[in-house]
Amino acid sequence: MGFLTGGYLKMYSAKLRLQLQHQLTSITMRHNKVQKQVGEMEKRLTQMQQSQNQMLNASMQAANAGAYSSIFQGMGSFGPANGTNPIDTSQSTQLQQANLMYQQAQQYNSVFFTQQKFLQEQNFDQFRQMQLEPLQQLEESLAIEKANIETRLATVKEQEESAKAMEKQDRKDAVADYTGQG
Repeated sequence: MGFLTGGYLKMYSAKLRLQLQHQLTSITMRHNKVQKQVGEMEKRLTQMQQSQNQMLNASMQAANAGAYSSIFQGMGSFGPANGTNPIDTSQSTQLQQANLMYQQAQQYNSVFFTQQKFLQEQNFDQFRQMQLEPLQQLEESLAIEKANIETRLATVKEQEESAKAMEKQDRKDAVADYTGQG
């Protein structure tokens, strides 16, 4: 009777093993596809963030250039073109005031654009999380499912081996001994 039970268990285990291997292959392919999608999404989001940072930096440079041109506009060039006449005191004071105003404008722009960059990064982090979270949850779910099937597959393989051993043992016991030795 153990021979039949062992044979049946062996067939059942082999069939279950093949089903689990098929499921594992399917899940592995889906998991790899989702991992690739997550990687591509992260790459696109990183490129978008870099692009936004470049635009913000360009805006800051434009603001500084605008401040420079508006502050120094109409001041003309100081000193003679041939370099022999020194700058007079009023021109020197005017130039110092213009430099001070330009430094203040640069500081203001620096603070303003630092705040803008911080807000932009916060918004982008939220956007990144919103875009990636569903894919990451799916990836995690598939990884758990894959691990579960791998565990079940290992158990089925052990069951199949023990069924083979049972069948082999009972087959040996079922064979009549015609040698007369007992």
